[in-house]
Amino acid sequence: MMNIRWFLFCNFVIFIHAQTGSFPDCKSGPLSTFPICDQNLPSRQRASDLIKRMTTAEKITQLVTTAAAIPRLGLPKFEWWSEALHGVAYSPGVSFGGDLPAASSFPMPINLGATFNMSLVHHIAGIISTEARAFNNEGRAGLVFFTPNINIFRDPRWGRGQETPGEDPFLTSQYVYALINGLQRGEDERYLKIAADCKHYAAYDLENWNGTDRFHFDARVSDLDLIETYMPPFETCIRDAKVASIMCSYNAVNGVPSCGNQFILETIARESYHLDGFVVSDCGAVATIMDGHHYTSTVEDTVAVALHAGTDLNCGDFYLKHTQEALDKKTIVEADIDQALERTFNVLVRLGYFDPPEQQPYRKLSHDDVDTIESRQLSLQAAQESIVLLKNTNKALPLDMNQLKNKKIALIGPTANATELMQGNYYGKAPFLTGPVTAFQGITFGHSINVSYAYGCKIADGDQSGFSAAIELAKSSDIVIFFGGIDQSIESEGHDRTSIALPDVQLLLIQELEKVVRSPLHVVIMSGSGLDLSYVRDSSQCGSLIWMGYAGQSGGLALANVMFGDYNPGGRLPITIYPASYVDAVSMFDMQMRPSPTNPGRTYKFYTGQAVYEFGHGLSYTTFQYTWYNDTTESRMSIKSLMTNNYNENKVQIHLYRVNVTNTGSVAGDDAVLGFVVPPQRSLNGQTPPLKKLFGFERVHLNVGETKQIFFPFNAQSLLTIAHDGSKWLEPGAYQIVIGKQSMHTIHLYGKPARWS
Repeated sequence: MMNIRWFLFCNFVIFIHAQTGSFPDCKSGPLSTFPICDQNLPSRQRASDLIKRMTTAEKITQLVTTAAAIPRLGLPKFEWWSEALHGVAYSPGVSFGGDLPAASSFPMPINLGATFNMSLVHHIAGIISTEARAFNNEGRAGLVFFTPNINIFRDPRWGRGQETPGEDPFLTSQYVYALINGLQRGEDERYLKIAADCKHYAAYDLENWNGTDRFHFDARVSDLDLIETYMPPFETCIRDAKVASIMCSYNAVNGVPSCGNQFILETIARESYHLDGFVVSDCGAVATIMDGHHYTSTVEDTVAVALHAGTDLNCGDFYLKHTQEALDKKTIVEADIDQALERTFNVLVRLGYFDPPEQQPYRKLSHDDVDTIESRQLSLQAAQESIVLLKNTNKALPLDMNQLKNKKIALIGPTANATELMQGNYYGKAPFLTGPVTAFQGITFGHSINVSYAYGCKIADGDQSGFSAAIELAKSSDIVIFFGGIDQSIESEGHDRTSIALPDVQLLLIQELEKVVRSPLHVVIMSGSGLDLSYVRDSSQCGSLIWMGYAGQSGGLALANVMFGDYNPGGRLPITIYPASYVDAVSMFDMQMRPSPTNPGRTYKFYTGQAVYEFGHGLSYTTFQYTWYNDTTESRMSIKSLMTNNYNENKVQIHLYRVNVTNTGSVAGDDAVLGFVVPPQRSLNGQTPPLKKLFGFERVHLNVGETKQIFFPFNAQSLLTIAHDGSKWLEPGAYQIVIGKQSMHTIHLYGKPARWS
């Protein structure tokens, strides 16, 4: 549960800063005759003219996220900082109350990654942006939302991995493309629906580990890892999805603080990826340039470094306090301020901030568009699709409601009665929170089934005082389900883990329950990251194991539907679950993805050890069969022929693979079909190749006996290897196409190695 002091602080900040709902008046206000109100002009021209009409002092007030009103120009106060990671969330720009007491609370992004369903992600994003606009129209949210988090979940200890869709760059890129389009684009293509913000740029994935926090961490990243792993989601977000803003991170990258890093902000984001929007600092990250990294020694130099690097908007007050001093000491000129403001105000113009409300469908959204029947159904669907069945010995699941009449089910464990825990972090006030106990009691109502609950133990507290009641309940029950996992006291912003083992007290309680249960024990895990579940995996007394992440407002009902067979699970792990010893094998400071003498490798692409559960693992109550539906199982291709079209590796299609998927089992269900390419397992361009890498996926629903055809575009990008200097190459050799775990096709690439870009 959220720390009470933090909760009270957030509510105080929200009370102080929440939007007033006012917009500039372009009909009769002071701005009405100026170009900013002329819709026939380009947005940049409109923004530029407005900036020119501000005094220097007024301009400086607009460089921070809590921007002051400028009454003489008719500009109201504007709060840039709102949050909506998986639903409109507590933040300085957001308040709940009145006609808007709550907003839909969808599963966490790590859950959405587990669905492997990007149309679902797009649909959820559309609902979130609709609710966000409704909140804005009623003065309870801003127009700019600092979401999503698209950093790669490279280390299982990271406290914020739960905010991401997982460890794979391709999956994360597909996720962010679907999400940004759902957030920013709607029925009216003239305007941004809301402005999203891809964060944290770049190579951010450490909170506080072994004495170093995110404000001081210098991520030493090779060009190889930067191009291959850390940057692709941001490239997709900026270049393809055309996000309105990005957030520079607290950490430094190769010695240069991100918010003062001209190479990543200007050279890569603007010049290479063509960012058409603004850069906002993480909150306090401009000050961190000097105070944390000691990259600068004076406030005027710090302002100059940040502005010249391309940090346009300061979340915090450093620009507000020190920009005038930087002007006075000539480390910046007024044109630097103008450039930053033109970028931020251009986005406001694109949001319709200055245009008449009557011509904008988004300005008509209201509380009637929040927490609708559609959004409630979608939250349940998303939670159900995200649940991953890891183990199911002898078909221990699903439970048969008819066979349990006049019998007793025991729900035992620290997460059995979870409510807010299911929201993970960056959440808002949910319209309801249906935890497992409530859901199981509800779904069995009228079936003469006794559902009882005992907490047994806390998440990690060693106190065993609850054991005896839990064991007595288990003894008297026909079915026992243990609910374990972790919470925000263990994994969260500002807090990394030191252990990835299941907390000792939970493992001990499981072992005690195994001694007394009448039937195989069922285990359900709530977490936003991996836990070593090898004991549960290997125990003959544990019949089933489910990972349910942080599944949002309908999490308990989704789980009950899965366990009773009303929904057939089809989720797959978007992460590798490592053994507990992994944390002793590699430092969190080591950003390298490939194995080394001090690193067993990171993620499924490079990990050389034995995973507890692999990326992509997930079971179903039915079975599926894959059949190759192409002319041949082998193909030959010359490198020279591919090099004639090397303008964009994502658009040069080599094959369109077709795979038939058939439900060969006894119940309908979803299958997430994953396509991997396995490069030649030899040194390529001086680098160890990935063991395999994801190049496509599709989630499909199949009735019993039904066959559907899946299309997998295979682009040149999937054949490229990255050299140490970040250059991309085509290398000769045999590339295996694997669908699920079946090797189905081989591409023989021949000719001399050639540099693609």
